[in-house]
Amino acid sequence: MTDWLIGGYGPDMDGTASGMRWGRSHSDGRFEVGPLAAELDSPSWVTVDGARVFAALEGAGALVEMSLAGGRLEPVAHHVVGSLPCHIAVADRMPVVACYGDGLIWTPSGAIPSDAPHGPLPAQDGPHAHHVLPLGTAVLTLDLGTDRLYVHHVVDGKLLRVHELPLPPGTGPRDLLPLPDGRVALLGEWSCELILLEPMGDTFEIVQIVPLPGAVPGTDQAAGLGLAGRFVVAGIRGSNLLATLELGDAVAPVASVGSGGDWPRHLVVDGEFVHVSNQLSSTIATFRIGPDGIPTLVGEPVAAPSPTCLAAVSGAPEF
Repeated sequence: MTDWLIGGYGPDMDGTASGMRWGRSHSDGRFEVGPLAAELDSPSWVTVDGARVFAALEGAGALVEMSLAGGRLEPVAHHVVGSLPCHIAVADRMPVVACYGDGLIWTPSGAIPSDAPHGPLPAQDGPHAHHVLPLGTAVLTLDLGTDRLYVHHVVDGKLLRVHELPLPPGTGPRDLLPLPDGRVALLGEWSCELILLEPMGDTFEIVQIVPLPGAVPGTDQAAGLGLAGRFVVAGIRGSNLLATLELGDAVAPVASVGSGGDWPRHLVVDGEFVHVSNQLSSTIATFRIGPDGIPTLVGEPVAAPSPTCLAAVSGAPEF
C-alpha cells in the first residue's frame, strides 16, 4: 500500500480541483482518491521531502511549504517565485523551482534566468523552464522554450550554473529520468522523442534519440516519464497514449496503448503498476506493465479533479 498526495488544477488554471487530495494505492493496483489534504489554488506540482511538503501554485506564481505530522498538513512558508511554477525538486535541503512562464529557476537564495535564444516552434516563444533533477553533486534543469539542458552546482547555499547542453531545435525538453546505469533519459515534449544522455564529466552527450511509439510529432505533446523494471514509460497527450520503451545498450520502442483518459499529464511507477493522471478527463488510470513491456489497464479509472501530479507520502490519515 502506498499513500499519495494528488496535485491538480483549480479554477485559476481552468481546472476543477480545490487543492491537494489524499490518495492510496493497494497491492492489487486499486487506487483510491481520498479527502482534501490542503485547500490551495492549483497545486500543480507536489514534492515530498521527508516531513516537508512543497507545492507549486502555478496560477499564483507561488511556492508553499507545509509540514506533515499526525496526518495533517500545516503551512510553514509562502514564497512568491516566478511566473507559472510547474516543477520542484529539493537539492541540499533547498527547494529549486522551475517556472514555465518566464524561464526562471528559483531558489530561496535567488533566481537564475535563461538568456539562450528561443526554439523554432510557436510554443517556444521564450524561455520556459520545466524540470529540476538533483543528480549526485549536480542539479540539472530543462528549458522547454530554449531547447537547453543546464547543469548547476550548489555552492555556499546558492545555485551556480556551470554548463549547458543545446538540444536539437524543436525538442521542447520537458522531463528527466535517471537510469540505473548512470545515463539519463530526457523527454522531448514537442519532438515526442526519448533522448538518451551519457554523462561526460560535468556535462552530458547525446547518444541516442528514439521516437515514442504511437506519437504524432507536431500534434501530440509528450509528458511524464517513469521506470518500470527495464522499461521506460511515457505519456502522450493528444493521442492520449501510454508508451513503453525497453532499456539495453540502446533503447528500443515497444508499444503504446490508450492512457485510460484524456491528456495524460503525469505518471508514477508503483511497484508493478503505473498510475496515470489524466488531467482533462479528471481520472487516474492504473496499468500493469507486463514482462513484454505492454501496459494493461487494471480496473476502471477513478475520478480525481483535474489531476496534474502524484507524490508518494508517508503519514497520510485513514480515510
